[in-house]
Amino acid sequence: MRSASYTIYKLRTAKPIWLKIENCEKKMVFIALIVALLQAASTEGSNQEPSLDDVPLSIYVDASKEIDYFISLAKSIDEKQRILEEALARLSAEVKATEERWNERLSAEVKETQRLNERLSAEVKETQRLNERMSAVVKATEERWNERLSAEVKETQWLIESKIFRMSVAVKATEERWNKRLSAEVKATEERWTEKMSILENKFKNLSNQLTKSPDIATLHKRPAELACEKITSKLQSIGVTSITDVAVHLGAFTEGGFKLWELCYFALIDTRFVLTAADCLSSHNVTTLELNLYIVLKKVKAIHIHPEFSINPALNNIGLIEMNSEVEYTFDLYPACMYTSAFNPKSGLMERGTKVQIVADSECLNKHTTQLLPNQMCVKSLTHNCRQKGEPIFVLNEETFSKHQLVGIIGKRSCIDEPYVITNVFAYLDFIESIVWPKKEN
Repeated sequence: MRSASYTIYKLRTAKPIWLKIENCEKKMVFIALIVALLQAASTEGSNQEPSLDDVPLSIYVDASKEIDYFISLAKSIDEKQRILEEALARLSAEVKATEERWNERLSAEVKETQRLNERLSAEVKETQRLNERMSAVVKATEERWNERLSAEVKETQWLIESKIFRMSVAVKATEERWNKRLSAEVKATEERWTEKMSILENKFKNLSNQLTKSPDIATLHKRPAELACEKITSKLQSIGVTSITDVAVHLGAFTEGGFKLWELCYFALIDTRFVLTAADCLSSHNVTTLELNLYIVLKKVKAIHIHPEFSINPALNNIGLIEMNSEVEYTFDLYPACMYTSAFNPKSGLMERGTKVQIVADSECLNKHTTQLLPNQMCVKSLTHNCRQKGEPIFVLNEETFSKHQLVGIIGKRSCIDEPYVITNVFAYLDFIESIVWPKKEN
């Protein structure tokens, strides 16, 4: 078998075949021959190199059939290549068109996004500008309203102060007018009452002068307590007493079963055989002995007389009498006190164990336990702070009588508080006292 190289060599020398092929088809024919020779060489499997001794191989080919086949194959390949090229061209055109469209669309969207970003940025800047403007407007408005409010507050405060000042001036003027008017009316009333009282006193003196002409008539118009006071004065003068000191010597205490109760209860000597005290002392203690004249004179108790309408809670009619078994001897420092027999309360001169006492308004003694005072009670205030005991007497100094000390009231409750306190007005109980101490049969 001759080698393929040799065959190719012989083909190169076959000029009549090559010349008959058209120029346009030379390429395809040549390629086909090359392919055929390579196939033949592959089947032969020989690797021998051509030699000068080899005999030339002659190949006779039916050129017309092969040419037509290869031309048809070439045309088919060319057509398929054309179709492929056209498809590739169309695909490339479509890809290019698609790319251009997407690039244009992407560019348009990018531009739109940029436009939107620019618009958003512009809107953000506008919003910031509006916020700054609004902040400035709010700040300016707040400052204006604060200034306006401050001005209105100052104006309102000034108006209120002006009204208060005018009202104060008006109240002061009204108060002065009413004080002047009230002072004038009080003065006129006092003058009228002074004049009426003077007329009544003159009439009373004239009537008294007419009554004193007859001792029997004068005696009939005096109370037993007043007659008792005259007896006290007469007795003192009979024993040589010519002056009375300002210190009350009518004070005493009593004992219970041998124990002194002077820290709890006191009494006032009103007769040679009777002392006056608070009923609270007599109801809560069994009094057996009385101590008089700084506790030197001792007297046994004969009887105890408590007001029949006395009650502890509420404290009503807190007054009582102790009757001694023997009379007290008059001395310079031991004698009874007179009873205060006027229906009008004394204006001054009240004493309590050497301490001055003043009558005050009932309202000063009112509290949550006491809403009002009874007619037989008085509200008084000590001008010197000291402790007050139950049954302790309150006297008035009457300079017009020889026996200066007149019993006005009895303290009903022990207290050491420096406040106004309530006392029992003995004038309201003169009937009770006189019925026991100076009954009518003795006068």
